[in-house]
Amino acid sequence: MRNLLIALLFSFYSYGQQYTVVQINARWNISNDVKLNLPNGIKYKYAYLEEQKESMKQSLKAVPVIVLYKNEKPIKQWNADITFKLNIKEEEILTYVQN
Repeated sequence: MRNLLIALLFSFYSYGQQYTVVQINARWNISNDVKLNLPNGIKYKYAYLEEQKESMKQSLKAVPVIVLYKNEKPIKQWNADITFKLNIKEEEILTYVQN
């Protein structure tokens, strides 16, 4: 029921907006991937750090990293801590999904 309510709220707030969540992680850190179950309407992309440009690799201090984009512009970024783990829930991401 709670997930249905979140999905309904998301559909009202995101009308006309395009949101994308991108997760970047290293192959050696796959065990710390963040499992997300996002509502329909939010695109999700996953990328390996090893396949990114050198400038991107150097800019990240720890992986995984999650970036929320609105209409192709980054609006929020979450970074792992020194343990290379990122504890985040879908609800936290959805708080940034707004008009």
